[in-house]
Amino acid sequence: MSGELAALLPRPIHDPRVHFIDNLRSTLVALVIFHHAALSFGGIGSWPYISPHHPPQSSPILSAFVAVNQSYFMGMLFFISGHLSAISASRKNWSAFCVDKLKRIGIPVVVYTLLVHPLVLGVVWWSHQTPIYPALTVYYRTLNGVRGPVWYLAVLLFFDLIYITVRTFLPPFSFLVPNSAARYRATATVSILIVIVGSYFIRLSHPVGRVTPPLAIQLAYALQYVLAYTAGTCLSSIQPYLLVSSHPGRALALAYFFAVISLAVITIPLRMGMKSLFDLFYAFWNELCFYFIGTALYSFFHDWSHTTKRWGNTARYSYAAYLLHALVLVCLQILVDRVGGPGMVFGVVKTLIVGTLGVCISWAAAWVFVCVPGVGKIV
Repeated sequence: MSGELAALLPRPIHDPRVHFIDNLRSTLVALVIFHHAALSFGGIGSWPYISPHHPPQSSPILSAFVAVNQSYFMGMLFFISGHLSAISASRKNWSAFCVDKLKRIGIPVVVYTLLVHPLVLGVVWWSHQTPIYPALTVYYRTLNGVRGPVWYLAVLLFFDLIYITVRTFLPPFSFLVPNSAARYRATATVSILIVIVGSYFIRLSHPVGRVTPPLAIQLAYALQYVLAYTAGTCLSSIQPYLLVSSHPGRALALAYFFAVISLAVITIPLRMGMKSLFDLFYAFWNELCFYFIGTALYSFFHDWSHTTKRWGNTARYSYAAYLLHALVLVCLQILVDRVGGPGMVFGVVKTLIVGTLGVCISWAAAWVFVCVPGVGKIV
């Protein structure tokens, strides 16, 4: 058995970490930061601060960047989280696992929703010269669930608690896990088709962009997240079948290329007023991008010598960087927006500047944050 595959299996806690998974997760967090940076300057989507110079969808480049990201990057985070939760569940009983997850995920979700997100909004209100106290009163009065980027953590906690309960109190479903390449291909095909059909019908009543409290999840993508998390819990068994056999870098480049080209094609019906046809095409496009980009990206990080090495303490602070990045970004977005001007090109440049600074400052702030007594034991 290869060293990397052996490291994926349940192992003593003193064993070294699997660096390519840590590095992939850190890269995805950095991509989340660039994604949210783009939303202010012309990318499609909602974000606390939207530049008056760059309304949503004003930049085709940023809109395409955001759309392609959305197709796979949160699914990949759930995929990795499912794998790490499966390892943790193999070492702990039900109560210890639940307590650990409630501490490490539940506490940050509550603290962010009650304290950090209002601070993020407060910065935006200040920039718009909006009276802060009345707006803050409305925020707490209408609070009906988690807010901001911690929706991912809230949903992950929900998945984790279901997973450990099923694993502990129900008979194993190991017969459902593919044990050959042929079974894996068949299972993957059927699963993707179920997600495509299910997501299409869900979006008829819960379109993309609508969040559902209390977890603030977009049900439009919920089936993909369920599939990704479930596949992640089985990663140690299915990894040999999902890896791209050769040239994963080339496969990744081609997956991105075809994602962008096909995105331009499927939006033709939308521009012609045929939204129903676009919705159908989008359901196929989104899940196929998730599978092909996600598989190629995972294979690339698995095989490239640079990503299989430890990237310093990057992985240690990626969780805290995720928690802090929204506050960092809105401050940078407001600052850069006031310095720059309107125009599509400026929107792309602003995104590159804010995204790059956002990644660096978020990780630096995470290092300081983790050094606070007691915080490092949680995040």
